[in-house]
Amino acid sequence: MAAPQVYSTGAWVLPMQTGRFTFDNGGPQIAVMPVNVGTFTLSSGAATVANTNVTASSQILITLKTASGTVAAPFVATITAGTGFTVGGGGSDNSIYNYAIIG
Repeated sequence: MAAPQVYSTGAWVLPMQTGRFTFDNGGPQIAVMPVNVGTFTLSSGAATVANTNVTASSQILITLKTASGTVAAPFVATITAGTGFTVGGGGSDNSIYNYAIIG
């Protein structure tokens, strides 16, 4: 695995990773960025995803896993901290999607 690069601006570039990322700034603290993943199926273009790891500041990424119906561009419609999130999409999209919750 390649080592991370640090630019003069302080930005980090990390090689591809999965799971939890640990950053050490050389001081006494270590910050951890939680990453949680799963799948959901749209039903007539909508889905409710239960995941207690969601926070109000979470970033949720969605990618297509298995196409079914007319594939649309899914989007996160609502986030409820500690409960989950809802996804909207095209009315005839019944596809299976992967998701990743960051933070």
